[in-house]
Amino acid sequence: MSARDVGAGLANAVANIPDAMANAVLAGLSPIQGLYALLAGTPAAALTTGSQVMTVAVTAAMALAVGDALLPFAGDDRLVALVTLTVLVGVVCIVLGALKAASLMRFVPNAVMRGFLAGVAVAIVLGQIPALVGVESRHANKVARLVDIVLHPLRIDLTTLALGVATVALILSVGRTPFAKGAMALSLAAATALAAVLGLEITTVGDISSIPRALPAPILPKLSLVLALALPAVAIALIALIQSAGISKSVPNPDGTYPDMDRDFLGQGIGNISAGLLQGMPVGGSVSSTATNVQAGAESRLASFMIGPTIAAVLLLFGDVVELVPMTCLAAILIIVGVRAIDLQSVLAVWQADPQSGVIMGITFAGTLVMPIQYAVGLGVALSVVRYVYRSSLDVRVVELEPLPHGRLQERPAPLRLRSDDVTVLEIYGTVYFAGAQAAEQLLPDPAGARNAVVVIRLRGRTDTGSTFLEVLRRYNSRLVQEDGALLLAGVSPQLSYQLERTRLAEELGRENLFYATRVITDSTTRAIDAARERQRGISS
Repeated sequence: MSARDVGAGLANAVANIPDAMANAVLAGLSPIQGLYALLAGTPAAALTTGSQVMTVAVTAAMALAVGDALLPFAGDDRLVALVTLTVLVGVVCIVLGALKAASLMRFVPNAVMRGFLAGVAVAIVLGQIPALVGVESRHANKVARLVDIVLHPLRIDLTTLALGVATVALILSVGRTPFAKGAMALSLAAATALAAVLGLEITTVGDISSIPRALPAPILPKLSLVLALALPAVAIALIALIQSAGISKSVPNPDGTYPDMDRDFLGQGIGNISAGLLQGMPVGGSVSSTATNVQAGAESRLASFMIGPTIAAVLLLFGDVVELVPMTCLAAILIIVGVRAIDLQSVLAVWQADPQSGVIMGITFAGTLVMPIQYAVGLGVALSVVRYVYRSSLDVRVVELEPLPHGRLQERPAPLRLRSDDVTVLEIYGTVYFAGAQAAEQLLPDPAGARNAVVVIRLRGRTDTGSTFLEVLRRYNSRLVQEDGALLLAGVSPQLSYQLERTRLAEELGRENLFYATRVITDSTTRAIDAARERQRGISS
């Protein structure tokens, strides 16, 4: 282990201690659960991920989802539920990594991600207002709690608010000095010392939960809770993987290569199982912690591994000090994290590029504030899928290909009606799935009254058309046959041929009317046109 790794690990640990405690509070847990996650989950993931510099830690987005998932549990059941949830998150990560599911991340649209991240940032800020001002609200929703505080300003504890505001001011001030990387930790220490010296009567970490002067004892998950926590575990795992995928694609290893995202998934799974068994909350790839690790000069995965032993030393030696930390100071840290996470430029870019995507982004943002965030992301993805299918159906075009000398083909608008005793070559652009297939059917030339017309449809490059389009071909062929015409398919791939055989459509069309794709791009189309003309000549004679 190099000196640079030791230094980066210590710096990252110092930065993560207040962050982990604050995120645990954000999830409605004891701050100790955030520290336990760093103690066990971070070093285990550091040794097993594909990325050598990514830091797997507690993140605010995951903390919000954890809080939603654990709402039905209280007392001792809450700790067992947390252990079960964290282990389940690890299992999901491992399964997705083993299934090479990194490619699935491309199905989460940018608009949904921007709306989700903006919603999480605002939710973090709103969720910490009660702790910042020393008011407990009976409302569960973050927006409702803010409204409750605004409507009852006399309940605000001015001492608590003053210390919270002072903490914010300290963080911003230290952030402009050479000690900027440790601004949160230094400001938290200073504010805690100030509260202790002045004897301020405010809520501290010790009032919420005692900090054991020992390492955590292992706890096994409860199998009876698996079904109840399975869906939240999947959602939290996906949030972790989405965050880490962004890191994997943008932060290379020290040798310049980019890490294997599927192995990153596996490593996070191992980290979560380790964290869960030792009473920690779920962990995932952290953008801010990874940036700290890189900027501090990390040379290998051992830098992130150092966070675990550092947390162990804090728990064993400085538990008393941790209990003195005011809750308003942790709220101040999270508010700054939330405000800094709001990327207005990216939000505006989505809206300027496509207002429809902007609407989906807005719905995802609003959903994140009023419902469990996993449902908000699911809603955004579902709306994006519906929009994609609709937009794809609008992009469908049918053109006629006019044969030219030397095997060339020239595009022109497809006719509205077929011509008798003629050969018409068609090309379909756009997707032919679902609504796209029905759109294509409406654009095909009408065969009614066109005797002995032959249509050649070029399908080169289509390996899987879906059952809806196959039914379109079946109906169109039937209409052509009623007029003594025929349908020929050119550029048929082996995969499409298999579909045609399985559905018996090859038999209905006539296997002699299927022309298979070759390496020569226009070869099958030319053969199909020749066969169609030969058929016409045979009919004429």
